[in-house]
Amino acid sequence: MAMATVTVRVYLTEEFKQGPVLVSASTCIEALRSLVAQHPVLKGIILTEELRLKRDYIYLLNGKSIEFLGKEDALLKDGDTISLFPPIGGG
Repeated sequence: MAMATVTVRVYLTEEFKQGPVLVSASTCIEALRSLVAQHPVLKGIILTEELRLKRDYIYLLNGKSIEFLGKEDALLKDGDTISLFPPIGGG
């Protein structure tokens, strides 16, 4: 698979107040693992200890839920944007 350069945006985390991060990857999970490799503080936040997607986070690829795009194996192309949102609580 060809590597793509994509932008990853992490929203609403106290631990990570950095702007967009560029990573190279073929799939969503590869991109997020690359992000965690660059910024280890995110490991237990956006990915599990086994480096899988956390079920309670919202993962979007170009504004669409990756649940409908192949989940963590969703293929990436140059210029894509992955956005991560924490679970939203309410009451």
